[in-house]
Amino acid sequence: MIHLTFITIGDLPRGAFSEIGAEYKKRLSQYVKLDHKVLKSSETIEKSIPAESYTVILDAAGKSVGSKFFSQRVGTIEDQGQHVTVILGGPKGLSDEIKSRADLLLSLSPMTTTHDLAHLFFLEQLYRAFTILRGKEYHY
Repeated sequence: MIHLTFITIGDLPRGAFSEIGAEYKKRLSQYVKLDHKVLKSSETIEKSIPAESYTVILDAAGKSVGSKFFSQRVGTIEDQGQHVTVILGGPKGLSDEIKSRADLLLSLSPMTTTHDLAHLFFLEQLYRAFTILRGKEYHY
């Protein structure tokens, strides 16, 4: 089982966004040990990244990939037994210094979206990646 730390900057999604996020976290629990750290600012990110972690930063300027490619990357990380840290910055993004730590700089979409939607989009794509890897019917 993969161990993933999901670091988000700012507030957690509320209302329906919160409910949907909780549902995806529940679904993910069979595939991943997920630790979610919510930071009020990006100033403490460095201290929150576990040592020797494969670090993915979600950023508009990152690499744009499809779900199957993403699932293959997740599978490789899982096979290697690496801990993964995924960082979703706040509305103003992250510093170049933090971005330089990324093993993978990943764009969820070339379109700009809200923090709440980006949060959910990542959780959904992570769940989709595991269903692809396990041959489940979720991905079409």
